[in-house]
Amino acid sequence: MKKKKLFKNTRYTAITVIMLLIFSTMAGRLFFLQVVQGKQYMEQSNNRAIREIPEAAPRGDILDCKGNKLATSAQGYVLVYNQTDESDKTFFSTMDKVFKILDENGQNQQDDFELKVNPFQFQFRSDDENTRNSLEIKFKRDRGLNEAIQKKIKSKNEDISDDNLKTQVNKELLKISAEDTFKALLKEYKIPNGYSLEEQRRFMIIRDTLKMQSFSGYKPATIANNISKDTAFKFLQMLNELPGVDVNTQPIRSYPNKDLGSAFLGYISKIASNYEKYKDKGYDISSDYVGQGGLEAAFEDRLKGSKGGRIVKLNKNGRVLEELGSRDSYPGQTLQLTIDKDVQAAAEKSLDERMEELRQNAYGQERADTTNATRGAAVAINVNTGGIIALVSRPGYDPNDFSIPGKLTTEQYNQYFNPNLEEFGIKYIRQRNITANYAGKSEDEVLNILFPIDKSIKNNTTIRQDLYDIYPKPFYNYATQSLIPPGSTFKPMTAIAGLESGVITPYFSYYDNATYNQGGRIARFDLDGANGWVNLTTAIQKSSNPYFMEVARLIRNAFGDDTLAKYAWKFGLGVPSGSEEKPSTGIEISENYGQVYNTVFNENTFARNYLANTMSVLKNGVDDRGSSIVKIDLYDNENDSDKVKSLKNDIKNLIQNSIKSGKTAFDKEKYKELFSKLTLEDSNNKKNISDKDMDSLIQAIYYITVSDANSQLDVPANIENAAIGQGLNQFTPLQIANYIATLANGGTRYKLHLVDKFLDSDGNVIEKVKPEVLENTEVKAENIEAVKAGMEAVNEKGTAAKAFADFPIKTAGKTGTATIVSQEHQTQIGRTDYAEYVGYAPLDKPEIAVYVVVFDGGMGSGSAYIAKDIYSAYFSKQLSTSTSSVNN
Repeated sequence: MKKKKLFKNTRYTAITVIMLLIFSTMAGRLFFLQVVQGKQYMEQSNNRAIREIPEAAPRGDILDCKGNKLATSAQGYVLVYNQTDESDKTFFSTMDKVFKILDENGQNQQDDFELKVNPFQFQFRSDDENTRNSLEIKFKRDRGLNEAIQKKIKSKNEDISDDNLKTQVNKELLKISAEDTFKALLKEYKIPNGYSLEEQRRFMIIRDTLKMQSFSGYKPATIANNISKDTAFKFLQMLNELPGVDVNTQPIRSYPNKDLGSAFLGYISKIASNYEKYKDKGYDISSDYVGQGGLEAAFEDRLKGSKGGRIVKLNKNGRVLEELGSRDSYPGQTLQLTIDKDVQAAAEKSLDERMEELRQNAYGQERADTTNATRGAAVAINVNTGGIIALVSRPGYDPNDFSIPGKLTTEQYNQYFNPNLEEFGIKYIRQRNITANYAGKSEDEVLNILFPIDKSIKNNTTIRQDLYDIYPKPFYNYATQSLIPPGSTFKPMTAIAGLESGVITPYFSYYDNATYNQGGRIARFDLDGANGWVNLTTAIQKSSNPYFMEVARLIRNAFGDDTLAKYAWKFGLGVPSGSEEKPSTGIEISENYGQVYNTVFNENTFARNYLANTMSVLKNGVDDRGSSIVKIDLYDNENDSDKVKSLKNDIKNLIQNSIKSGKTAFDKEKYKELFSKLTLEDSNNKKNISDKDMDSLIQAIYYITVSDANSQLDVPANIENAAIGQGLNQFTPLQIANYIATLANGGTRYKLHLVDKFLDSDGNVIEKVKPEVLENTEVKAENIEAVKAGMEAVNEKGTAAKAFADFPIKTAGKTGTATIVSQEHQTQIGRTDYAEYVGYAPLDKPEIAVYVVVFDGGMGSGSAYIAKDIYSAYFSKQLSTSTSSVNN
């Protein structure tokens, strides 16, 4: 019995031991898998098998006032690559097949990769060189090119501050060429050598996309965007042969009218600045597109919508096995505008045709060469609401070029962001024989005058400036940004000031003999010719410069120089000096804001311009009378110490104060003190100046600042020139159009706006934009009617009569022909007058006000034809009805 019991116990013990060994082994394996390698497997699970695939939200539509689509989001097919360990093993052979199918079907690979080959170069979407440098530095830092540089610098200077380290690293990063950057990324992404540069770059685009997107979590890399339906189906049929490749759908931004309305629409593009701001708002800064310029940027928050996404399980080849959850995307809000698509189209077409006509017949006008009539603007406003009916800037651009990555060609990129101003400048100079205007100077010297090297860019020897606004810029909004003299379109404003101040009546007459005595200087108007006796109506009709100069003289003598500005400010032509009023028309997109002549503005402008003149004279060492003086360089230098910077600023402030205040504030001893300190402290200006040379130096400054600049501040010519729309008067086309709208409606200035209402994706109104009055000018009705009578005469029998001779609707207007600074100056640089026109219609009950300008367009009367085409489109139904009635 005892033996049996012992045997039994031994058997159970053995089984127990075996079981313990098995469980111990399993526990040990589980510990190894869950604890030792748990993190690794968790990462593989998270990063390889279960993913969230984001779903872009359709941007809200942008509609015109009649519901026509100006911008919309269309569903497109997108070819993507899902990265897994398995799909990566065949990445290059798979992509070879993908690229071949794309090429055979005429489809483009998505390409917003800024590093180009053949030739090697960076293409960042900015026309500012400093911005491009910043983007290049970020590009290289994002890809780790800074790490080796940073390590090397720190090895030599362990105590270097973070700021100095960053500055030095950035400086070195800019030295890395595009070619060397490409080679570094070939190595980083392990791209084989057996391919051409273009093929290697195609692989690099996808590899780089995957790396950049890894910083913000997993996301498939887009191979091709907006592919055709047929191409999408071909890929769907071949998915088993293409590991990692898949076809998705995604909303694509579309502008059905191409470049129509580009001046106010803007476009969408990759995030290029304010990265943290967008990141905080939930954007993927490596791939998301945002509004750039225009309404797309101004209402980004409303248009963008809310992203969705799917949680999916992928197999080893990156194919979706199962959807575990989803979150729907939600479209952005729709903007319905005050813009009328038909009027916008008519304005753009007419302006383009007029400029083409001027270029083809470049010498068809006296005193004008319109070869470079390549830029223009037009604005049409509802005079009773401030709603903008049309906003045109030419040349324009096609926003579709940016909504689909890879569509923008190198040629288009250069045209938009990096124009060759040297090549353009040489052609411009030769076309006009401009070297003949510069005796003894070579073509290269003239090129450096008109298109100088931009010295604000460090170490730059090639980037040039368009100093005189000659090159046509598609991304520059000439309607809202360009400040130009209004010319004779300002004369109705002078008339309002004269009537309201009481210095004239509608019957005040003046004898116009085509000259005007401006304090001893005789201004001649030979081109206009003598008009004889003119009153207010005929002075506006015939655009009499002497008449309005006399009105300005009377205003100045009675009430001072700022009286003209006091009335112009009411109409939105600038803001009162020192006031807290925001300088804005109210438009939702970016704008400049010009100013009318006034004494404070005059002083500040003279101080700024004559400071530049003084600094140039001092640096060259030759005064305005040709005598040699001590050379002093007051320009900023990157090596200047804080003390030297302070001394230079003190001298500049002293010069400006001398210009503004004249001889009573000219402190000779202070100049001596500051120059003596500067020549001791500044290595670039280190020299001993004798008392005699110091006196000559200070005398040269006195001559420029006091004898010349200050003496001109208080001359009658300032307000007299302003009264005819010249001198310091400079406004945007938008400002001028609003001033005419204010005049047309009887004196109420409205806030300008492009958006009429905000709608949800179902078309329901979320918010209606109501007309907002910025100012009631309180100008007497009889004075406005007196000015309108003159503007009616312009279109009936004056300078615009030919344009409106056969137009059935009664209109009123004013032509304007404005010079840049002086006739001699603009001839010297090859430019000619701005051709301007303002007007409103109908005459008896105004609805629409317009302003049109052609840069280098010659006589303003030519722009009246563009205004007529705008009216024709706006009143198309009325004109059609009247024509039908006549035919019946």
